[in-house]
Amino acid sequence: MNRDEVQKALEAARDFSHHHEFVIAGSLSVLGRMDTPPELMSMSIDIDFFPLHDPGRANEIAAVLGEDSAFHERNGYYLDPISPELPVLPAGWRERLVEIKLGKITAYFLDVNDTAVSKYARSAPNDFRWLEAGYEANILNIDIIESRVRFNTSFFDADDRRKTNNGLLMHRVAMRSNGSLDKDLLAYLDANPPECVRALDTDAGVYIGIIAWTNQRLAVQSFGEGEIAIHKIHDWPNKPKAKDMVTITYHAGGPSLKIKPPDLDWGPLMGR
Repeated sequence: MNRDEVQKALEAARDFSHHHEFVIAGSLSVLGRMDTPPELMSMSIDIDFFPLHDPGRANEIAAVLGEDSAFHERNGYYLDPISPELPVLPAGWRERLVEIKLGKITAYFLDVNDTAVSKYARSAPNDFRWLEAGYEANILNIDIIESRVRFNTSFFDADDRRKTNNGLLMHRVAMRSNGSLDKDLLAYLDANPPECVRALDTDAGVYIGIIAWTNQRLAVQSFGEGEIAIHKIHDWPNKPKAKDMVTITYHAGGPSLKIKPPDLDWGPLMGR
């Protein structure tokens, strides 16, 4: 999708509704940043939208220009109605809308880092593909996203918060200094999605569990019941191996690794 196609859809919406200003959210909000974004960020054929000054009419417009409409059949894409109250978004998102003139239409695209918050909260496979393409292309800023999540976002429920925090922790650990992501780690996590990712206490944390996966940079440690921690091991002189039962202790001098477990009751430490 590109801006010309969004313009065509919004012009049809104008002809039907007489509105000239529309908000664009979801994956195609990236078109507010650039007209030719990475394909994985702009391949959606549904344009999430609502009229800026009359959001309640979005469903009425979509009844004519939405999925399975004649417009959809002719063009291969369609308008998908949303409510401004529906996505999980950080406070202040309205002030950060990106205004783009498209002929006689004005489109207000959601800021991409605000869109990222909503995608983490949903955490569907296509959301992660969009997020990872955005990081690889240096379109998204994980520091901004984390700040908005921490200080400005109200979640609908604890599950949305958990999924958001999990996703951010996974991408933060997988991210290299140049902004690229460790694809091997992400492939493992995609095949073995965790229920909970622990945030590491690198000053005084103690982590006891099995190494489920590792490469030269990272190690995934499992505590059972879908709970994991991800350790950066690239500069560790002694690296754990997959299937090792280990104790990893962080302290001021750096992490230490013990392959043999201590003589204690493991149940509480592993969540049992």
